[in-house]
Amino acid sequence: MVAIVIAASLLSWLFLRADAISPQAHEHYARELRLLRQADAELNAAVLASRVGLQVDFDTIGTATGELHKVVSELEDVPGFLSANDRLQVLNRIAQYRDVLEQKIRQIDLFKREHSVLRNSLAYLPLATDLLIGDDTAPIAQTRPIGIFVRGVMTHAHTADAQLAQRLEESMTKLESIVAQLKGAHQQQMTNVLLHGRVILERKPILDTLTRETLAMPTAALGEELAQTYAHGYERASRTAHNYRVSLYVLALVLAGYLALVMLRLARTSGDLALANRQLKERIATLDRTQHDLKLYATVFTNASEGMLITDGSGRIVATNPAFSEITGYTTAEMFERSPSMLKSGRQPENFYRDMWRALDRRGQWQGEIWNRRKNGEVYPEWLSITAVRNQDGATSHYIGLFSDITERKRAEARIHHLAHHDSLTNLPNRLLLQDRLEQAILQSRRVGSHTAVLLLNLDRFKTINDSLGHDLGDGLLQQVAHRCLSVVRETDTVSRPGSDEFVLVVPDIDHPQDAAIVARKLLQTVGRPYLLGDHEITVTASIGIAIFDGDGLTPAELLRNADAAMYRAKAEGRDAYQFYSADMNSASLGDLLLENQLRGALERNELELHYQPKVCATTGRLVGAEALLRWRHPDLGLISPGRFVPVAEESGLIVPIGEWVMREACRQLQVWRDAGMMPVPVAVNLSAHQFTQRKLSSLVEEVLTETRLPAGLLGLELTETMLMRDVDRTIETLNTLQDMGIDLSIDDFGTGYSSLSYLKQFRVNVLKIDRSFVNDIHRENTDGKIAAAVIALAHSLGMKVVAEGVETEAQREFLLAHGCDQFQGYLFGRPVPATEFEKALTARRVGLPGAVLAKLHEEVTSI
Repeated sequence: MVAIVIAASLLSWLFLRADAISPQAHEHYARELRLLRQADAELNAAVLASRVGLQVDFDTIGTATGELHKVVSELEDVPGFLSANDRLQVLNRIAQYRDVLEQKIRQIDLFKREHSVLRNSLAYLPLATDLLIGDDTAPIAQTRPIGIFVRGVMTHAHTADAQLAQRLEESMTKLESIVAQLKGAHQQQMTNVLLHGRVILERKPILDTLTRETLAMPTAALGEELAQTYAHGYERASRTAHNYRVSLYVLALVLAGYLALVMLRLARTSGDLALANRQLKERIATLDRTQHDLKLYATVFTNASEGMLITDGSGRIVATNPAFSEITGYTTAEMFERSPSMLKSGRQPENFYRDMWRALDRRGQWQGEIWNRRKNGEVYPEWLSITAVRNQDGATSHYIGLFSDITERKRAEARIHHLAHHDSLTNLPNRLLLQDRLEQAILQSRRVGSHTAVLLLNLDRFKTINDSLGHDLGDGLLQQVAHRCLSVVRETDTVSRPGSDEFVLVVPDIDHPQDAAIVARKLLQTVGRPYLLGDHEITVTASIGIAIFDGDGLTPAELLRNADAAMYRAKAEGRDAYQFYSADMNSASLGDLLLENQLRGALERNELELHYQPKVCATTGRLVGAEALLRWRHPDLGLISPGRFVPVAEESGLIVPIGEWVMREACRQLQVWRDAGMMPVPVAVNLSAHQFTQRKLSSLVEEVLTETRLPAGLLGLELTETMLMRDVDRTIETLNTLQDMGIDLSIDDFGTGYSSLSYLKQFRVNVLKIDRSFVNDIHRENTDGKIAAAVIALAHSLGMKVVAEGVETEAQREFLLAHGCDQFQGYLFGRPVPATEFEKALTARRVGLPGAVLAKLHEEVTSI
């Protein structure tokens, strides 16, 4: 504006300097010419501003149009100092300008009409869309495409993307076909939205064309020609032509600056509009994501099988899900604003809840097993997890509880625990429970200063009876012997069957060792009475060895070993007798000492070797893994069984370096196979309890893998239940470290230890191996079969695979396969063999199964 004032002042001064020309007339006419161009520019700017939405009415356009008419009328009064010819030329230019101006005004009238229709649809389209989407009854399958279409139309209304217009036309056609299938209010609402969208798509190109044609009208050029015509006349009429041309040049620069300023403002406005459009899109996308997340959370909350409850910061319930009502029997209305403490069973002491709240305050989370009471009064166990939700200030705003009813799991755990500690045939304590009972008896004897007797009873020639009459009658005989043994002892005594035809009795709190002889004589007498087995009446005798605490041993292992030695002395002296242990029976201990000394040098002399027993897929029979088993090839004694030298290694501590050698050798052999171009399967090695309790076990594993360049996924570690339960917290830490390294972890001999299911699910292991003791008689559908089936189901529920050890018959394989066992290991599929022989199985990727088994597998796979 300042520049325009300066230019006008300068022009006025120039006109005043022209003596031959009326300064007032020239200044007036020049001003009118300027006003003509200015009004035309303002008219164009007003049209453009209306088109881009900067003006909501057409007042500016009307004002500019009226100004143009007024200026044209003023310009028809041409100054008298021009020549007749120049005046005629000026009037002709004015007539041309007026004709074009009238055309432009008619074009602008069309623009205003079309723009009003388009602006109306642009205003009502978002409102109609919000009304439709805000309707909760509207189907999301139709409203979501409508929302996407509307966003596209609104974007198209401010852009010139032809491809977007084509896509919107296609979307419009599809949506119209969808809406045509609807009925009622939803159809009307969607039709309204599509009608506005159709108006926008159809009117925008028309309006864009009118805008371009209007702005392209040559009014500016005609106005410039009019000014030039007048200028030429003025030049010829004035001796100050040079100054006049300079003035016009300066005036043109001013006008150019003004136009540049207008364009700059328009560009800035356009940028602001684009930014606002992007921000709007982002807000809409954020709202869509938030709405989707809220719907997802609501679905999870409603359909979760676990019970869920939410309380406020003071512990008052504000929401529960349907599973909560199914488990507790209370509805949401009954529990609203009530305290969860009304579910208390009374089984936990108050300090239990104090510790729970203390953990929540300190860590913001607690989980554990808890007993609660249902609405019907029934007390049940549940696994409960509570999380504290904190606000920005760190204060707890809500608590979220997630729980599941573990009644069935607890029953299964108790059942498995009983089955794991009792002999399935006689229901007597097995070797595991015998160990515990004997330890308790020794502790009691130490406290009160009494004796404890261990009587090891072995049936004479039982194998002959079993082979002659069959296993069924043999099992019946063992059951009757167990019953008779129980009839002889006191309730505080223990009768166990650790295996086969052997029974061990623990008789605590005896005053004199000879009291054990009285029990032994009663046992020989009652066991020796005739038995009726089917159609057969037979008589069986027994040999009994007796060891007394504390004269014959201080530990369960010593007492059992010495009682075993005494039993063999009784057999050697004619059977059907009992013998007390004496020191001269322990000559076998000297053999153990010699074996230990030779075992110490076995590693240095390369006498140890690994044999590999295959693991196969239960459904296809393909080789999927192997277990590395230790063997000692003694130069004089030949191949010594691990059952002979491993206990010596464990007692002497040699098991640690031997176990490390086993791990290194297995990894080395695997890498040899890989370097030879074979595709080895994962190989598992057994860890001893001494190895597992080492502080640097994970470091050792990492070191071995690094040295041998072996991928961690090819190495597996097998651990026993008893080993894992010695220090649960440390066990979990070690297992997590090994799992993070990628090591495959298995629980070996599952079912023979003390593991609790509540701990088992916290152990990050991949595989459960069913102990061979549960597989031996599995085909008979007895308790062993039920244990195996329960273990398989339990493992699968915890996301673990199951490997059955000791599979030796087709009947065992079929039973385990029918119950979902994943892998087999046993003589039916291959004995442990040296690495050179195992390479044949690696090459074929299938073990040498018996023909009948292969045919059966083919039939089963084909049927699948």
